[in-house]
Amino acid sequence: MKELKLTPQQIKANQKSDLIADLVATSTVIDEIWRYHPENPNKMDIVKEYNVLKKIQKNIELELEGLED
Repeated sequence: MKELKLTPQQIKANQKSDLIADLVATSTVIDEIWRYHPENPNKMDIVKEYNVLKKIQKNIELELEGLED
């Protein structure tokens, strides 16, 4: 298989694209963590949210079991 050669400009563009993707991912995590941060005046109760997610998980598992023949 022939090796693809990138120009310095293409390498730089790929690096920039990767960094932007990393920045977006980091911002998403920061936003999610802020929802539960102690300094957030509208913070969510993490224990309550955890329990809600566990119920959702169980319901999905039960639905999947119901689809198995």
